[in-house]
Amino acid sequence: MAIMEKNSPYILGIDLGTSNSAVAIYRKGKSELIKLGKETTIPSVVSFRSEEEVQVGDNAKKRVLIDPENTVSFIKREMGTEWEREFFGKSYRPQDVSAEILAKMKEFVENQQDIELNGTPKYAVICVPANFDDNKKRATREAAELAGLDPIYLLEEPVAAAIAYASEIGRNQTILIYDLGGGTFDVSILKVDTVDENEPAKYSVLAKEGNPNLGGYDVDKLLMDLVSKDFKLSSEVDLLDLEADQGISISELLKAQEAVREASEQAKKELSEMEVVNIEIPNVIKDEFGKVHNIDFEITRTQFEELIKELVDDTMTTVQTALTNADMTIQDISRIILVGGSTRIPLVKQEIKNFFNKEPFSNINPDTVVAQGAAIFGASLGVPTDKVVDTNEASVEDQLDTKIEMNNIVTHHLGIEVRGGRFNGVIEKGLELTEENPTVTNEKLYSNPEDNMTSMRITVFQTPELVEYVSDENCVCIGEFFLSGIPEAPKGTHRINVKFEVNQQNEVIVTATLQGDEGVTSQITIRRD
Repeated sequence: MAIMEKNSPYILGIDLGTSNSAVAIYRKGKSELIKLGKETTIPSVVSFRSEEEVQVGDNAKKRVLIDPENTVSFIKREMGTEWEREFFGKSYRPQDVSAEILAKMKEFVENQQDIELNGTPKYAVICVPANFDDNKKRATREAAELAGLDPIYLLEEPVAAAIAYASEIGRNQTILIYDLGGGTFDVSILKVDTVDENEPAKYSVLAKEGNPNLGGYDVDKLLMDLVSKDFKLSSEVDLLDLEADQGISISELLKAQEAVREASEQAKKELSEMEVVNIEIPNVIKDEFGKVHNIDFEITRTQFEELIKELVDDTMTTVQTALTNADMTIQDISRIILVGGSTRIPLVKQEIKNFFNKEPFSNINPDTVVAQGAAIFGASLGVPTDKVVDTNEASVEDQLDTKIEMNNIVTHHLGIEVRGGRFNGVIEKGLELTEENPTVTNEKLYSNPEDNMTSMRITVFQTPELVEYVSDENCVCIGEFFLSGIPEAPKGTHRINVKFEVNQQNEVIVTATLQGDEGVTSQITIRRD
């Protein structure tokens, strides 16, 4: 008889980041980071060396310059898209690449020597940006499953940071999380109630806004573009143009691009401490005549801040939108929490201080706070009883002694496509989901748009801001289904009732019914982690 593998009762808290990733568990009354090699974070980089050999983390990052064509960085920005690449005869989607990162982290947890896990790590709370749409969330869940994990909850990164912060501070506050990560920007406003030991700790999300295409990567790219433009003037080689006939192979241009990007990232970090930085890259590329070119570029902090000011201003515009949506002013915010490595940029801190007339709170590690918050939340959930398989219980001190109660909001406008490719909203963004009122519903009537239709396709979309057409780049299809069995009739004769329901389990249930005939009905359930 085969012996079933025991699963650990510890729930991993995972920050699957754009640039770096981290993992923690809740142990002895606090969240504890797991060493991923020498550090508590690993680069979110995957390098394919052969059909069998895949490297992840620091070793993969070293290969970015050596073999950029077979090395993938910033894959988080591609989650939920149609991105696909082939390495050594095997096709990879974003979730496949992310699964390699998660599997490596799981391996580090399994091989650590300091903690008795009482089984194989299996269950995880995985964090995602607050602005991730459903397709991106589903891809994240699939990546976890491919890595051999059971993602029992997808927790929004700003909420995880708020949990980590509140677990240390222990007071009732309204906090704003400013999360400028490697690839995304989020701002969330939460009301935190953790004072009463006899009541569950309550985290109420009041507003969520963000930009999935704004992060530290974009700061690096601005600097990279500036350096490359200056290099072109002196060398007549355009490092960023892969299509022009420059007599240089694409492979060499890619290596040069990555060298400039890494040097730009390093300069960004150094400019947080220094007033002037030199970007020096010897032998960056050889032109078609055999001449070797170097990069020697000087930039001051003032120049750097002028370069990125518009980007930082964009984040503050998003902050103001979140305050407006929460019906709040800066005076209503008790504390501003900084998350993400790019919040170390002095201009970011200064702009936040100027906006709120007070210093942001920075007594937490912005690189690891998300994983720590996820571990705390995981401990509050516990492993669902139907998932535990012959496993020992964690000790009492490894269990959270209070429940965490989450009050959330609908993060996107939800609706369907109607004639002419227009978006017709049914559920508004910002509606509250609480313990007392765990669902929101709304319904609308539509008519059959053509003569003698016997079936109607219902296509469900979500959008962060109201749009006119579903073709808008921010409008995302999250599911579709058909209502069949409609009797033939002239257009406009029938009335179709479309009902939306959003519940605390992050599901959207859409039901279409022919008015006057309950037998003609159809439904789709869309999981929105």
